[in-house]
This record gives sequence, structure tokens and C-alpha cells, in this order.
Amino acid sequence: MPAPEPILAVDDSAPIREMIVSVLKPYGHHVVTASNGQEALQRLRAAVEPYVVLLDIVMPVLDGIALCHEIEQDPTLRDAGHKIILMSSTVRLSASDIPRTSGQLIKPFSRQQLLDAVVATRQST
Repeated sequence: MPAPEPILAVDDSAPIREMIVSVLKPYGHHVVTASNGQEALQRLRAAVEPYVVLLDIVMPVLDGIALCHEIEQDPTLRDAGHKIILMSSTVRLSASDIPRTSGQLIKPFSRQQLLDAVVATRQST
């Protein structure tokens, strides 16, 4: 069985990034983090394999929606096969500007919901 794609956890909240790492690492997931969309964009551009991207929508510098647009407009990033799971409130995720992605996680989410979302996204390939 091939190694699972690495996970990029993008959130401006350090406790949320730490929780994601602490939940997924024991299951053999390689998790890297970014505190905003600009940092995430740099990591994605340097990636040699596709990421599962756990992406907060509301962040400073470059928010999740803007990052999705950057990925869509960059042919290299678009073709890389990154799978994006948006993370935010129910209200924010139901807004009309939400791009189509591999999944959504409604905040606050449980550890099990996080695991389930990652597993479901990986199985959809």
C-alpha cells in the first residue's frame, strides 16, 4: 500500500493546527502546517506530491477562498491533484462564494470528524 499523501493543515489558530497534528500523526499521516494562505501557497508550490489540504476559510494575509482561486488559476497547482477540505462555520460554508472542493469540515469539529473527512477524501481518488 503506498504511503498516504501528506496533509497540509492551514489555520491561523495555533491550537487548531496542533490538534490536527496530534489527531492525525498517530495514524501515520505526515502533517505539515501553515498559519495563513500565503504560507500554504509557498508549501504547495514547493510540493513534489499532492497534499490533502485542511484549509480554514477566515485567515489573515491570504484567506482560504483566495488560496482556492490561486490554485485554480495556476496550471501547475491545479494539475498537481491537491485535495482541499474547507474548514469553517456552517454559515460561512453555506455562502455563495464557497468553491467546490473535496470536502468540508464544520467548526468546531471532533477528532473523529477530522479523521473521517481525511479518510473519505483519500478514498475518493
